[in-house]
Amino acid sequence: MAAGKKYTGTGMPTHYECSLHGLLAKNHEPQLRTRLEALCGDTEAAHRELHHEISCIPCIETPIGPLRREDHVLRLRIELDPLGAEKSTSICLLGHPEPKSGRGASVRPIINAQVLSGSASQLLSLLGYKFSSEFVRKGYWFLYRNSMKVVVSQVYRLQEQGNVQSAVPVDPSGNWLVQIASDAMAQELVPRVCDQLEELRGLLEDYVELLVVDHAFLENKIPYS
Repeated sequence: MAAGKKYTGTGMPTHYECSLHGLLAKNHEPQLRTRLEALCGDTEAAHRELHHEISCIPCIETPIGPLRREDHVLRLRIELDPLGAEKSTSICLLGHPEPKSGRGASVRPIINAQVLSGSASQLLSLLGYKFSSEFVRKGYWFLYRNSMKVVVSQVYRLQEQGNVQSAVPVDPSGNWLVQIASDAMAQELVPRVCDQLEELRGLLEDYVELLVVDHAFLENKIPYS
């Protein structure tokens, strides 16, 4: 069975992630990368982004009603090396985002547990979860102020379940997704981090429009069919 990091104390702490998102045209990507190199270090500051994300949902569907809101998607995030082999695995739970908070970023609870050994898929199965969907994300990322990850990537769908070598682009036009996400933090730090994200948005506004995604699109709803 998989083993993960353990929390100590009387309860599990609640941490939050702040983020902004944008869509970048294919021909604008080189200029954005140059700007990020200037802001975050140099040409050596870029890190390869290659991961396989699998969404899992409860095997037993909660009947329609208020309790269904307590059903959550668990995300199995597998970091890959250039040859497609697994480097690290974590299980992520993203909570429901703040609804129309007026902040300058999307804010939602997050729990991320690294899997240290064993099979993460077997662990999720024992927890009563099953496969729902998957994708691969390829690109690169920069770290800004040692606390904000700027990911520039393209999303791929898998033609064969579980086979990352069968991945093909979701968007054939070659556009890029840009996501800036903070480290997980305590609630009292959220206002300050939102201000820092607003500052970074201004530094990149000539290259990409970064937006606060409507909370309705970030709801952690189960796609029961």
